Parts: sequence; structure tokens; C-alpha cells
Amino acid sequence: MDTSIPHQSLSETELRSIKKRVAPQLLHIAGISGVGMSGGRLAVYLEGESDTVRQAVEQIVRNTAPGVPVTYVVTGKFRTQ
Repeated sequence: MDTSIPHQSLSETELRSIKKRVAPQLLHIAGISGVGMSGGRLAVYLEGESDTVRQAVEQIVRNTAPGVPVTYVVTGKFRTQ
């Protein structure tokens, strides 16, 4: 789900920099398994469907990196193997 319209065209380097900035904040939110990049978007990996978590993500991204497209992937909780 893309949460930012209009879509910014970002280079991989720019997106990596944004990910590095927002990931620590996002990973403190219960229900987030991880943060990555996918198809020119910031990818947020969720433990399960949650509107509350998505709203928290959108607020952080809007305040930290306005206009950056976000996609959500429900993966469940990541576990160390």
C-alpha cells in the first residue's frame, strides 16, 4: 500500500539514506518485524495486519521523510535461525 501521493522518484542511494534515518524509529513500534527497500519504496515488514501500526508508520515517515512511498508486507515475526 503506497501511503504517499504524489510518488517521489528516489535513487537507491537516497532511499537507503532515508531507510537508515527512519528504521530506528520504526523498529521501536511493536508489530514491526523489519524495514527494507522494495521497488523504489520503503518496505515495512509487519507481524500482522494493524491499522494502528500503519498509522504510526505513516506519521513517522511523513514527519521524517515527507513524500517517500511506503509499502507494507505482512511477514509475521522474524526469528533468528
